Amino acid sequence: MFRRYQGMFCLWLLLLSLTAAAQQNAPFQFVHITDTHVTGSRNDEPVRQLVARINGMSPKPAFVINTGDITELGLPEEFERYKSAIADLTVPHYAVPGNHDVRWSPTGKTAFTRSFGKRFQSFDYQGCRFILLDSTVLLQHWGLLDDSQLKWLENDLKRLRRGTPIFLFFHHPMGRDRSQIMNEEALLRLLAPYNVAAIFVGHGHADITWRVNGIPCFMAKGLYQGSYHLVEVGQDHVKVSLVSKETVDAPKIVAALPRTRTALRRIAFGWDDPNIPLLERRRFLAEIRENGRVINDERVKAEYILDNDPPKPMAVDKRDKDGLSFIAQFETRGLWSGAHRLRTLITAPDGEVYRRDEIFQVERLRGEPRREWEAQTGDPIQGSPVIAGSSLFLASLDRRVYAFQTDNGRRRWTRETGGPIYATPLVEGETLYVGSTDGALYALDVKNGRVRWRFDTGSPLFATPAVSGGVVCIGGYRKIYGLDAASGKLRWTQETGGFFQSRAAAHEGVFYLGGWDNTLYALEASTGQVKWKAQMGRSNGGRGSLMFYFSPAITSPVIADGKLYICTNDGVLHALNAQTGEEVWTARAPQGGDTLGYSSPLYAEGMILVGGLGEKGQGDCYAFDSASGKLIWRCSTGADNYDSSPARMGEFVVIGSVQGRLSWIEWKTGKLRYQYALDPGYVFSTPANSERMTFITSMNGTVYGIRLP
Repeated sequence: MFRRYQGMFCLWLLLLSLTAAAQQNAPFQFVHITDTHVTGSRNDEPVRQLVARINGMSPKPAFVINTGDITELGLPEEFERYKSAIADLTVPHYAVPGNHDVRWSPTGKTAFTRSFGKRFQSFDYQGCRFILLDSTVLLQHWGLLDDSQLKWLENDLKRLRRGTPIFLFFHHPMGRDRSQIMNEEALLRLLAPYNVAAIFVGHGHADITWRVNGIPCFMAKGLYQGSYHLVEVGQDHVKVSLVSKETVDAPKIVAALPRTRTALRRIAFGWDDPNIPLLERRRFLAEIRENGRVINDERVKAEYILDNDPPKPMAVDKRDKDGLSFIAQFETRGLWSGAHRLRTLITAPDGEVYRRDEIFQVERLRGEPRREWEAQTGDPIQGSPVIAGSSLFLASLDRRVYAFQTDNGRRRWTRETGGPIYATPLVEGETLYVGSTDGALYALDVKNGRVRWRFDTGSPLFATPAVSGGVVCIGGYRKIYGLDAASGKLRWTQETGGFFQSRAAAHEGVFYLGGWDNTLYALEASTGQVKWKAQMGRSNGGRGSLMFYFSPAITSPVIADGKLYICTNDGVLHALNAQTGEEVWTARAPQGGDTLGYSSPLYAEGMILVGGLGEKGQGDCYAFDSASGKLIWRCSTGADNYDSSPARMGEFVVIGSVQGRLSWIEWKTGKLRYQYALDPGYVFSTPANSERMTFITSMNGTVYGIRLP
């Protein structure tokens, strides 16, 4: 009798567990929107219309996820307008930031967290895991998943039950031809062992789908452009539909996917020779594995891409008697010095292409730049290094200021502030000045890092100060400050209409600063009184109305020969009379050349040297006549200079690039002499130079000392 009741009880428990499992995995829908771009006065109506539509649906979606660019400029009032637009939404709402939310606002990430909570998080729903990541970089449009976030993701994934369907959401696309996330390879390797059902992104303003390493990826246009995704998750399938203005009543199915990816594949890679930078020939092996086992199928094909060269085939490794592996080799002669990317591509029997990136070094003993030393900080470095005597100074997002020896990279001292530091320090005499996102300007002793004084502005600081007549001047948030250089006491302030992120200039008792209010300021150093103001940054190549985006805010001004030179983001190099602010001449990049905008000008003996953005892949640098603005030479480096500016080094100017390639150019002739590639990591900094050494920082948290031959 007992056994009979025991059996009935076990059967009841089994039925109960099966019922609970079925309820847990019940079908549901969710909505993916992106790029709402709400401003202080527009683009909220499409959001309100969607809210009304969702509230009227039956069944209702379980939740809505916005993958960034929620606002246009990241202003608090824009976030409030968006929140007002979704106030009546009757289902949960989640969001991640996009580049527009953080690129033009020093408080963008703060405003986001105040509105929506965590910048990255995860939650469970009906047996699925939903992971939201922050791929943004403050004051930039590029994407990055910082190390702390990747570590969080790794731990979050480890806690999942095997086979749990995972849906990922972030702003920047990955797995496309042009990388938008600096460390997407690290993300792909983290995801490889898990059942990632789909990735949803924004940024590209296009209704497209693609796959990377077997993972389906989906992008929608901005909601204000009329499209979003409606995703149906069943017990064994996922159906993704695109809803647009034309298909509101009959959404277009763009993908029908399995809820569980049973075949988890990855590429196994190995060097068949030592990974030594001095080798003239490199040989490597690769194979594709499914659920841990090598796929041994004659339909499998392999090829590789070296940097940006066309793909080349790999041969079957005849030595492998137990499986199917591929082998290839290439010569390192002809490659530039430094880091290179080797991408292995393997096509599985079903036609799915998988990829894996490996970085290798090439160094030459003679005739080329070589890495003398490198040193790590605790986080990415967005600002530039500066040299004073035998010390190199820089600041990091780990909140610290660092001093290194220029000859060997040994750390001399560090000093912690109250917030991440994006700014480039200024060294004036025995004092280092640096602004922090804790809102304070610090004055540190260059010998030991001791704090001499600290002045709190109340808002994050990103700009670099200048010193003149015992006054240190720095641009903050809608205000410029003049402080006593010795004590840090406030001398004066000047109200403005925007914030500041570039380096101030000082000349003959006048400070010059360009801000995000379309204004270039010339202020008397002693009083802060306006000497003159110039409105700058026009649309249509400088011929239309003023536009915020084209402000003289990213480049730093330089003064020489009685003129002030500065670039605006509309592609114009300006030469102004330093005394009056009147425009003397303007110049633009030649037809077909990379647009001017973010690289600061450098004066060198009657020439203005400046880099183009480099988004066309040309990496153009230019020399203009300082008297007339006429083009003297153009040098194409093949790199995307972007924020990096030319820096003088004897007979050369040196400029960095987003992808980490340094270029040395003869500044008198425009001839490209040397190049060196750093390890993977975005570079937004300008080099510092000392004799035959160039120093540069990277978002990979490293400062490099590169020696010329």
